[in-house]
Amino acid sequence: MANPLDHPLFDRVSHYINLINFLVLIITGWFIHSPFPGMPMSLIRNLHFIFMFFLIINGIVRFYYSFFGKYKDYDSFFLTGQDIKTIWPQTKYYLFIGKHPKTGKYNPLQKLAYIAMPIMAVFQAITGLILYWPVKLGSYASYFGGIAAVRGIHYIIMWLFIAIIAIHVYLVFTEAYEMFWLMFFGKTEHKKGI
Repeated sequence: MANPLDHPLFDRVSHYINLINFLVLIITGWFIHSPFPGMPMSLIRNLHFIFMFFLIINGIVRFYYSFFGKYKDYDSFFLTGQDIKTIWPQTKYYLFIGKHPKTGKYNPLQKLAYIAMPIMAVFQAITGLILYWPVKLGSYASYFGGIAAVRGIHYIIMWLFIAIIAIHVYLVFTEAYEMFWLMFFGKTEHKKGI
């Protein structure tokens, strides 16, 4: 049974904000990549840029809270020796070819994803800024192999985010459905009237 303290209110609000940020960024990013005639591209680009800042600010606040907040949880994300041993069994379990290994609050693949996402967000922000201001920041594109490479990196990272989010949603509804109710409603089980 899930424990409400696994996801205190601050974590849940941060999660809501990230959900909104990622939805807006993915949708506007897709339209920037594949626009169609008559789209208000200035508005779409500005929304994309604004929500990038919301994502970064939320990430910084969440990072700070994980070390200094009431419910410090930074140590939940560190890979341990046991996690290293469990990576392959956990992978086999997810591929339907092995048994579910015993893990802590987060399994090692979750920890890797949660460690990777902020790093990916930083690269996404940097490449996004270069794309948004190609004249002012175009000289930095050379560090990535040119403006076309920057665009490609930005696009690939978007798909990595989509893949991680899709897997996360799938696993929540197939492996930890009670966590859905806990994360969104602060309750450990569905009750009529919610």
